[in-house]
Amino acid sequence: MARKLNSPPNAENDARNVGRRTFLKMMAAGAAASALAACGPAGGAVEQSAAPAAPTAVPTPEAVATGAGMMRPGGNPKRGGILRTAFGVTMSHFDAHQGGGTHVLSHMYNNLVRNNLVDGLRTIIPDLAESWDVGEGGLSYTFHLREGVKYHDGEAFSAADVVATFNRILDPPEGIVSPLKANFTFVDSVEAVDDMTVRFNLNSPRPFFLNLLTPTNALIYSQKSLEENDYDMREVIAPGTGAFRFVEHLPAEKWVLERNPDYWDPELPYVDGIELLHVPAWSDRGTAVLTDQADMSWNVAKETWDEGMNRPESVQVNKLANFGAYWVFINNREAPFDDPRVRKAIHLAVSKQNLAAAFGTQELINVTRWVPQGDPYATTPEALSTMPGYRAEKDEDIATAQQLMADAGYGEGISGVELLAAAGPQGELLAPAFQDMLKRHLNIETEIRIVERALLGSEQSTGNYQLMVHTRGHAVSDISPRGNLWWHADGSQNFGAYTNAEFDALLAEIDVELDVETRQGQIDDAQNLLDENPPEYLVGYTFHLPMWNNRVHGLALDQRAFAEWGRMETVWIDPDA
Repeated sequence: MARKLNSPPNAENDARNVGRRTFLKMMAAGAAASALAACGPAGGAVEQSAAPAAPTAVPTPEAVATGAGMMRPGGNPKRGGILRTAFGVTMSHFDAHQGGGTHVLSHMYNNLVRNNLVDGLRTIIPDLAESWDVGEGGLSYTFHLREGVKYHDGEAFSAADVVATFNRILDPPEGIVSPLKANFTFVDSVEAVDDMTVRFNLNSPRPFFLNLLTPTNALIYSQKSLEENDYDMREVIAPGTGAFRFVEHLPAEKWVLERNPDYWDPELPYVDGIELLHVPAWSDRGTAVLTDQADMSWNVAKETWDEGMNRPESVQVNKLANFGAYWVFINNREAPFDDPRVRKAIHLAVSKQNLAAAFGTQELINVTRWVPQGDPYATTPEALSTMPGYRAEKDEDIATAQQLMADAGYGEGISGVELLAAAGPQGELLAPAFQDMLKRHLNIETEIRIVERALLGSEQSTGNYQLMVHTRGHAVSDISPRGNLWWHADGSQNFGAYTNAEFDALLAEIDVELDVETRQGQIDDAQNLLDENPPEYLVGYTFHLPMWNNRVHGLALDQRAFAEWGRMETVWIDPDA
């Protein structure tokens, strides 16, 4: 049974139907674009390195071999021990599909497919779906489900659970928020072919469809749990099929999970359990690992990371690119921010390089455009270095921004603006740096309001903000799923109420365009539209700085292609290291 806790445009239906050969070429091109280079050594606060593209599956319509997905780490895994982690683990509710913290929850669940832990997240492998077939023209995906899987309450897993899960995402009941909905606008229906087979029917092909099933929040709930809770899982820890089971949650202190002895892969997990310690401050996370109070952290402060680099006898570190970024979200509903000229003035006048330098002791920020570096359609760092709003030299940009403010009727400036930020480094470093440049260059006076980071999502979704420093990312680097989710007028995460009919129309063309050269031109045009009429201010995509004790093995942390705060069933601890 679920454990209840007290807790605080659609893609065009007439899109072209491509043939099998064309679709496979398109998939292969996507795979080639995902060739990954190792992240270089850490440098200064301002980075221009490319972030890697998301992982890909082998582009074949034939079913993946039965038994695939059984991940086995290198070395000689030892059993036993408790893995202790150090990062922020608070959340305002427990519904993974409505924004609950899957960096905690995902350990208890499975997806249909997932990123491969033991090859550094470079490939997509089966999970609850043991194999799959791609239909003619990429217009259907048929998943053959794993037999013998049980939920933590003993219920058997079946196709009905997948259908119920995705129907809630695609068509949420009244009162249910579905941030993932815009990821799947091209999915017409999800049907159970039989008890252990599920088919997704698409109205137009998407070469990145499998990627959309890999994020930690695309997990599968049981139909039974959904129905028992009126499809609202915010107040319960619903039983999952995952490698770990829920034991205890102490708010603002820790989560305790135990090994699932009935996990469908009997080899895993190796550890007896996980203790997820609540350590919100990045410096404290690094200190916890350095002093052996924790075994690992996904992201520590740059200053403690540097110290970890000097202690190879006890800890290891890495620098991981990711598709998450820092943003200053802008509520487009309210004056003066309903005027595109004001938003563009902010885009031009605030220096990304200065923000990256201000945050350099905590996290490395990559100066990037709307499409992150590493995506095959991204604007090159060389081109960015000469572009207004992105170049380091700001005199001309500031002059243009000041003229835009005057044209909008705000030549004398603006006062009484609230800037919302999370407690900790975001509120102490990024927000004041942004506040200072708004005042100096545009005479926009702001007052910073600090809240717990876990509360920012609800403030954003309800529109209770004017400007907000926050993070956001996506598992896929392509602008199509990102744009439909974040910037399309009907996007389910378009919380700032941005509207741009020209961008929406162009995005619909990008969604279904298969020619690489044509698509490149379209995406360049789309980014130009966003520069001219920005929905929000992009600070930049980031690097995460994981640190782990030498005892920790099995997660390929030293060779990951990008950052993913998620499942760890392949981890093992060497007590003699």
